[in-house]
Amino acid sequence: MRRLLAAVLLSCIAAAGGAAAQTPLALTAKPLTLNPEDRAQETVDRLRWRGGIAVTSDDARFGGLSDLVLDANGENLTAVTDAGRWLTARLTYDRAGNLNGATNTRMGPLRDPRGLLLSGKRYQDAEALTRLSDGSLLVAFERDHRLLVFPKGGLAGLPQAVAPPPGLQSLRANAGIEALLALPDGGLLAFTEGHKAGDNFRVYLRDASGQLHNLALKPTGLFVPTAAALLPAGDVILLERRFTLLGGFGARLSRIPLTAIRPGAVLDSKEIAELRAPLTLDNFEGLAVHEAEGGTTRLTLVSDDNFSPLQRTLIVQFELVGTN
Repeated sequence: MRRLLAAVLLSCIAAAGGAAAQTPLALTAKPLTLNPEDRAQETVDRLRWRGGIAVTSDDARFGGLSDLVLDANGENLTAVTDAGRWLTARLTYDRAGNLNGATNTRMGPLRDPRGLLLSGKRYQDAEALTRLSDGSLLVAFERDHRLLVFPKGGLAGLPQAVAPPPGLQSLRANAGIEALLALPDGGLLAFTEGHKAGDNFRVYLRDASGQLHNLALKPTGLFVPTAAALLPAGDVILLERRFTLLGGFGARLSRIPLTAIRPGAVLDSKEIAELRAPLTLDNFEGLAVHEAEGGTTRLTLVSDDNFSPLQRTLIVQFELVGTN
């Protein structure tokens, strides 16, 4: 009975603390164009620009957005940060259906399964987010490599630990899971950022029965995987990032057929588009997909500014042109 009362008390304290920490966040959104040097440019490869914003805030908590999910109509955004926080916002669109702002923004801390705040960068570094079929949210962390699943109510709730793939916790700090994807059959796909299987990136597949399988992803140049999402037809769309001192940031979006995802497979993605200077770019780490009015497919990308004055938080949208 004493243990039960202690557990109930801890739950109440955590719930009260979580509610108090869910505070509004004032944002300023500056509109963007696809190409600052050629404002008439509206397409790149198979992508059509559908608006974007550079987001700033005087609140020191803001920044470090690592991944996001959207609701079915592309309005309600939920994101995680690499400083152990969550963010929610409502995206707004102009009359032409282009992204032009973010309102109703709130931010709060992520907690561990005991209800305690995540303390220190080692435990706060949330890098990947996906929504499971029951509405719960699964978050992958680096540094202290682990998985936490948060209840359907959102990231302010108390999570439960999920068993990580064997060996994951022994990886170096930035080599863990960077992209998570819930599959249509109830399985889960996870891409690592620096864990190699030979020359390839290690990919984990947890099938619908819970069995774990190893896969691999062929690298493309200097690009590393940072996010993944499902297209309406069921295929996987992968976001990859590149950075060099001379060329700065680059991003690549590619497609992996759902039929290719099977135990032991070496995945080879087909490029949809590559984003490079002078296009609007930063450290793109998050990706979400939704269907807009008219049945078009929208891709929403978010960048991680690393809390650096030299980087920006960007939220941009593209329409996928051609077969979805």
